[in-house]
Amino acid sequence: MELLINAAIISVLGMGFVFTFLGIQVVVTSLVSNIAGKYAHLLPEPTKGSKRPAPVKPAAAAATTDNGELVAVVSAAIQKFNGR
Repeated sequence: MELLINAAIISVLGMGFVFTFLGIQVVVTSLVSNIAGKYAHLLPEPTKGSKRPAPVKPAAAAATTDNGELVAVVSAAIQKFNGR
């Protein structure tokens, strides 16, 4: 029974510590947000970045290659696999 009481005390202390830490974190975050809002006029305005680079187009030679031999090899492999 004493073991359960000790476990409960440790759990309550741990949860209390976490709750206190998170409360302090909320307060500090709010303060920093207010301070940053007051002095935001001192920072330069963000500039719009340059346009994204144009996507690279595939080479024209690759698009016009004849893939007949490749199609024949793949078809033969599929037929052999299905023939088992």
